[in-house]
Amino acid sequence: MVRPSTITPPPTNTEEPRPNWATRLRRTLFGGRRNPFDPQVFHNISLIAFFAWVGLGADGISSANYGPEEAFLSLHGLGFLAPVLALMVAGTVWIISLAYMQVIEQFPTGGGGYLVASKLLGPRLGALAGVALIIDYVLTVAVSIVSGVDAVFSALPPGYEHIKVFIAVAVVMMLILMNLRGVKESIIILLPIFMVFVVSHVGLVSYGFLSHAGDFPERTAEGSVLLTETVSTAGWWFVIVGLLQAFSMGAGTLTGIEAVANGMQTMKAPRVQTGKRTMIYMAASLSFLAALLLLNFFLFDTPHEKGKTLNAVLFTQIAGDWQLGGMPVGDWLVTVMLFSAALLLFVAAQTGFIGGPRVIANMAEDSWLPHRFGHLSERLVTQNGVVVMGVAAILFIVYARGHINVLVSMYAIDVFLGFGLALLGMTRLWFAKRRTEAHWRTHYIICLIGLIVSVTLLAIMVILKFTKGGWLVLLITLLFLLLCLHIRRHYRVVETKVRQLDDILGTLSLGESTVKIEPLKPSEPTAVILVQRFSGQGIHLLLSTQRLFGGRFKQFIFLSVGAIDSGRFKGVDELEELQKEVQSQAEKYVMLARSYGLKAESRTSCELDYVAEIERMCIQVHEEFPNSVFFAAKLLFWKDTFWTRILHNETPMTLQRRLMFHGLQFVVLPVRLQ
Repeated sequence: MVRPSTITPPPTNTEEPRPNWATRLRRTLFGGRRNPFDPQVFHNISLIAFFAWVGLGADGISSANYGPEEAFLSLHGLGFLAPVLALMVAGTVWIISLAYMQVIEQFPTGGGGYLVASKLLGPRLGALAGVALIIDYVLTVAVSIVSGVDAVFSALPPGYEHIKVFIAVAVVMMLILMNLRGVKESIIILLPIFMVFVVSHVGLVSYGFLSHAGDFPERTAEGSVLLTETVSTAGWWFVIVGLLQAFSMGAGTLTGIEAVANGMQTMKAPRVQTGKRTMIYMAASLSFLAALLLLNFFLFDTPHEKGKTLNAVLFTQIAGDWQLGGMPVGDWLVTVMLFSAALLLFVAAQTGFIGGPRVIANMAEDSWLPHRFGHLSERLVTQNGVVVMGVAAILFIVYARGHINVLVSMYAIDVFLGFGLALLGMTRLWFAKRRTEAHWRTHYIICLIGLIVSVTLLAIMVILKFTKGGWLVLLITLLFLLLCLHIRRHYRVVETKVRQLDDILGTLSLGESTVKIEPLKPSEPTAVILVQRFSGQGIHLLLSTQRLFGGRFKQFIFLSVGAIDSGRFKGVDELEELQKEVQSQAEKYVMLARSYGLKAESRTSCELDYVAEIERMCIQVHEEFPNSVFFAAKLLFWKDTFWTRILHNETPMTLQRRLMFHGLQFVVLPVRLQ
């Protein structure tokens, strides 16, 4: 019977050999292996809108701990403008959220500002948007954790401040561990903290506003008188500049909005509806809480007290004297709220660990970053991106020595740089569709207003924060962008050289098989050639094998494993397409070998850890064909530099070492690139 070319199904856990102690330890810490071909796996790791709100909205909600406070304190005697400021903040949140809901509709597979800028403004501006997003997410982790640690230590006796940096680093490492287990698991752990914060804060600020709503007309009348006096003495420019400065200082409240568009891959189907619902949850909660806090500061005329946050003073004003049966339940409530605020800041850092690795993986897929950042772990997370985000956050924390004011001075600049680029792209998109879309004008106006607000806030923040640390984040952004350009240039040069080889050898006709198709004989010498797509590199390997070994091998097995990375891991249909593509490419080698009178077949598979899968398949083939020799090609550069080692994997050499240890003959043939 003729042996057909086969596709090897991915091994199940029951077929795997007993893992070594290191693998068992890793799976104990990070969780067991997931089968990417299980139809339920996307259901199990995807998020409904509520969970997505928890995981992606914590950044925006937690900024209510410092955004409204910074905005109100920056009014500097213009506190009567707080209601206007509240409307501006709430309106801006909704404008940018509505604009990003259009991003979700147009780009439902995720990518957010990076993908929008890349598609609509060009690859270089897309890379700038991606760099800005990554740095923003790193600073989100650093700022949130340091703020949370400060909040916790403010409730402890003095004398322990010297260990704050170590505690902050430990919290980052804990979040790295949680995220290496998977997105959904980490969110479920953090859910109770999020809910305590939201329920207690929304409930108390709502009560505070309603209990003093009757004072609003009187306070507004007083504000009108103060406004008239201020204008008459200092002029309108003083009032306008003060309002804009306060608005810009409270811009941290607006961070986190882009996280939904960036994290669409974590959404449960239908993704667009889930993403838009999540955005509504986020915009409603963020705008409501920020606006109500500002209105409460205005109604209660909340003073600034040294050593306390403005929120803590306000909560004490609202509920500090509540008692029940002689027990100070008001003080207890305030304590619970402050601790929940501190813990939620740790939850906010989760946004960085969800969004940041997604952007890194997207940029790696487009060759702006090393391709290995698109690889998935056994838990189906981009583990390299998670680790890099955590390490970068630790470096920022150590650089700032745990001082939140140093980190805040660098924060939010790249947020609005990303907003501006994304909304510029969306504005151009809707203007280009003005003749084909009936409702283009509404979409265009929303995006244009969001663009104007974003650019204005970006300019104000750069001016105000430049000498306070803003210069550093701008320098890091520039250097990171230059690094991405260098990496992209290297990959493009290599692709050009490889394409030249394809042009030379890829034109060979597959022809018709000149031998009768018959099964391979286990006893005959067999060449097992490791290939990927049908290319000049693989053909070069086949021809070199024949040339070097003088026709010793009359039968060939082409072995190919498709790597399941972040670009492929979008659904079961995409994985099935990957399987078909890998098998189709391998079959071309089979046809080419048969056209030269050689017996041939292919073995294919798709896996997360493709190196381990190739090793498993090679051992399996060797057991079936004991007289087999394995061949792989390796790109050989004129100079072996730091870049070539970082940007190109060492899969052939790794496999050679592993398989030779098992007693297999493995030959690595060079493909020289000048």
